[in-house]
Amino acid sequence: MFDDATGPNGAAFDTTLPSSRLVQQWIRRQRAVVVVLHQGLRLHGRLLWQDSTALALQLRDGQDPVLVQRRSLALIHPVEVSLETAPRVP
Repeated sequence: MFDDATGPNGAAFDTTLPSSRLVQQWIRRQRAVVVVLHQGLRLHGRLLWQDSTALALQLRDGQDPVLVQRRSLALIHPVEVSLETAPRVP
């Protein structure tokens, strides 16, 4: 189907991109994050790993992770970052 370095669109998974590095930093530090999907569903948990097509999100300690497809992501942010208080751009 896909080789290890490419995603569903054939693009290589570039670990040098700032977004990939930031997500990897959150994984290493075991930061609690909020994952918002395009449909509006909000998932809270800790990221375990990432690859070119998905992120593994552990919702509760001791529970198996869920896989979140990258193409369904709208936003990822640390739990302590509140978007409700962020200033609106006119």
